[in-house]
Amino acid sequence: MSMRTIAIPRWFNIQNISPRLALAAGLVGLFVIIPLVYIFVRAAGADPQAWSRLLQGRLWVLLGNTLLLVVAVTSGAVVTGVSMAWLTERTDLPGRSLFRWLLALPLAIPAYIGGVVHLSLLRPRGGMIPQALSNLFGQEIPTPSPLGFWGAAFILTLFMYPYVYLLSGAAFRSLHASVEEAARAFGRTSWQTFWQVTLPALRPGITAGALLVSLDILAEYGTVALLRYETFTSAIFVQLAGRYDRSAASVLAGVLVSLAILFLWSELRLQGQARFTQMESNWRPAAQLKLGKWKIPATLAVVGVVSSSLLVPISVLAYWSIQAFFDPATLTSVLRSGSQGMENFIWNSLWSSVLAAVVAVLLSLPVAIFATRYRNPISKSLSRLAQVGYAIPGVVIALSLVSLVNQLLPFLYGTPLLVVMAYVLRHMPQAVRASESALGQLSASLEEASRTLGQNSLQTLLRVTLPLIFPGLLAGGALVFLTSLKELPSTLLLRPAGFDTLAVRVWMWANEGFYIQAAPTALLLVCLSALPLFFLLRREKIFR
Repeated sequence: MSMRTIAIPRWFNIQNISPRLALAAGLVGLFVIIPLVYIFVRAAGADPQAWSRLLQGRLWVLLGNTLLLVVAVTSGAVVTGVSMAWLTERTDLPGRSLFRWLLALPLAIPAYIGGVVHLSLLRPRGGMIPQALSNLFGQEIPTPSPLGFWGAAFILTLFMYPYVYLLSGAAFRSLHASVEEAARAFGRTSWQTFWQVTLPALRPGITAGALLVSLDILAEYGTVALLRYETFTSAIFVQLAGRYDRSAASVLAGVLVSLAILFLWSELRLQGQARFTQMESNWRPAAQLKLGKWKIPATLAVVGVVSSSLLVPISVLAYWSIQAFFDPATLTSVLRSGSQGMENFIWNSLWSSVLAAVVAVLLSLPVAIFATRYRNPISKSLSRLAQVGYAIPGVVIALSLVSLVNQLLPFLYGTPLLVVMAYVLRHMPQAVRASESALGQLSASLEEASRTLGQNSLQTLLRVTLPLIFPGLLAGGALVFLTSLKELPSTLLLRPAGFDTLAVRVWMWANEGFYIQAAPTALLLVCLSALPLFFLLRREKIFR
């Protein structure tokens, strides 16, 4: 009887995999996926009348509104981000070093705060600019309205383009000069070289930035609610906070998450097909392009973007804050609202965001170690699973946590820890990517050398791995802290009574039209957000 040898795939060999590590990574993946599964189960089991009512018209309107906004803002962010990156990285634009910073800093401003500022400036009745023009010319002068689709698209583009700008700028800086020189040597013009060579090389960065923008638009609540443009997120929020209809909210959430997963899948397919390798090691930057007669128009364009997205919002918030501080009644309402004072808002924001950052980084470690040290389809799938939070908007996470925690962990219901859990679920993908990146740059031979010297896996992790990758973990934590600090919809829905963060207070005042009261808190939130952003930009050597 002959014996046949069965070939076992290399990835299926699990003899060297730590069972504890695999279990820990699996539990993290399960923690992340449960809310997603719950949403689909709840949507599938929703009352047929809820499905029928939504399918008769409302669902298609929301789908059209949401997709239209995603396409408009993503396109605007790509055009703005790539053009700003090209001007600051490839041309002799005056003040390039300063503009590199100024173009990145709008990431510290939540879009809904930018929406508050531009709404106060441009609203048709009572806006600062229409009033000034009316006083100047003695009659009403038509001005663009920030309300509705066009206003939402414009304002969201202003505060979303830095995602594309930063990634495109990094790609421009890393591109070898010889790539474009070779294209020109074969007879390509500068314009043909840009479209046929440079842009394909930038495609991975542009695609990643566009994905971040698209998912942020799907998750955006504050700006679209403020500007009266209805999307899936705002409709879900109304169903939960206004009508208490969880069946309809689950149906809408299921469709919204399906959209987000479709975007993620498309990005993975595009990135999987994109390959760009620079073979030479003697890297040198591309020569600067002389703008010549276009220098003044280019400078004005950059100044316009910086002014609209950064200088105008900060200036208006500073002006309102000064007004608030010189008005005793307004200052009193700013510093204390009911039984809560400004110090409570600051403390609630800081401790919840810091705790979310620490927990997210700790949970990311087993997934990152498993994915980088044991490369196989299982570890790769777990890594992707742990990053599914990108596909779950904050309002959807809040919907799933309210029901799940109430049934399974009732002692957490109505506590701030539920808010922290939402932050972790929503923003842990940032920690996972940062941890994987840090571990990917650490040679496994260092850990192997530690084990040959008698250290076990835990000792190696604590004494060798963690100290060496700590800067990368700190960067991931800073990113989670930054995004948690600005998080609005999940905080509004999950916060217990008396637990207000800076983001919540800004929204509550601004939504009631009390812009001067909201300004000091908004300015403080922007300043706190700028600190981790400054650290991240410096660490990543975004600027020379």
